[in-house]
Amino acid sequence: MKITAANIYVVPTGFRRAVILELETDEGITGLGEAGIAYGLGTTAAAEMLAAMLERLVIGRDPSPVELIWNDIYDQGFWTKGGGAISMAGLSAIDHALWDIKGKALGAPVYSLLGGPIETELEVYANGWWLGCNSGSEFAEAGLRTVERGYRGLKLYPLGMADPVTVIRHPARRSLREGESALVIERVEKLRAAVGDDVAIMLDFGGGLSSDQLLPLLKRLEPFNLCFVEEPVDPALPGALARVGRTTSVPLAAGERVYTRFGFHSLLETEAISIVQPDICNTGGLMEGKKIAALAEIHNARVAPHNYGSTLATAISAQLSACIPNFMVLECFPDYAKEPDYRPILENPWEDNVRGGRMLLNSLPGLGAVLDQAVVKNHLWRRVAL
Repeated sequence: MKITAANIYVVPTGFRRAVILELETDEGITGLGEAGIAYGLGTTAAAEMLAAMLERLVIGRDPSPVELIWNDIYDQGFWTKGGGAISMAGLSAIDHALWDIKGKALGAPVYSLLGGPIETELEVYANGWWLGCNSGSEFAEAGLRTVERGYRGLKLYPLGMADPVTVIRHPARRSLREGESALVIERVEKLRAAVGDDVAIMLDFGGGLSSDQLLPLLKRLEPFNLCFVEEPVDPALPGALARVGRTTSVPLAAGERVYTRFGFHSLLETEAISIVQPDICNTGGLMEGKKIAALAEIHNARVAPHNYGSTLATAISAQLSACIPNFMVLECFPDYAKEPDYRPILENPWEDNVRGGRMLLNSLPGLGAVLDQAVVKNHLWRRVAL
């Protein structure tokens, strides 16, 4: 088998801009992947990085030796070593697509090829349920409605303020404005009172605060029995993260902006993290995610994959979640299709398989994802061919 061409799509879908890869082979088998720069800045940069990797190091090759191709790109790409979001997102998408091809060729789900499934139903938590909320009462009402739909975990951005462009405005210059700290407490306090003690509440701080405001705030949040606080400090500051870990009883999580097993090694060495959150669409892909999970086991940590991409990203993340023994919970956006200007990426979104707060695996070969060709064909960014 030989890889003959690749289509790179950049698809606006709700609040995201999905970078989708479709590899073609001379045997008619195709493979899908997603470069995880669906939000923030850098979407088209990731698409161009992906095109360069494909042109120089992928097109024309046998797709079966996934690890060899991964290492060739990592070794020859230069910026991939110690690399950040753009380069690793491109490499991740290629990894996904190669595994998708392998699974389809062998007639098996990727999670089966990677040693799974360990469970056939995955615990998920809801994100995005808070859209339109500002006051504590609004968060409480929206959270309760989501719990009544069967979700047993809720994530929110308590430091975030409504923004017409970015949806959420994270703190600027690592500080909260006057009065915002009280609003953070109000949101969490009223949400906990509304949903009860049995629902997991996760707070994403987005790396937003310096220690003088962060540490007292965490102390005030400790009574609310939080599942974890995500990115309490800038992920580039391991020393600050270690300090936070020594001063709070709240479990800490991080990993959305950490890349490869090498980056997670440094993160885990802080001994501050109880939960690692690799994003399988930007940390290096599926096999790299499995290596990160093994590394986390050595540090007695569980894995809660970060998942804020298209519905394809969910399918990819579910493949990893199903084959690691220290899986904790997977991020899910139950109301993705209600976002303004939403466009479907898949014909079979895995989000639609959630029942009672658990996502049922499908048994389709490869990634178990069927691309919605009628949608993506209108958003072709680049085609790379022999």
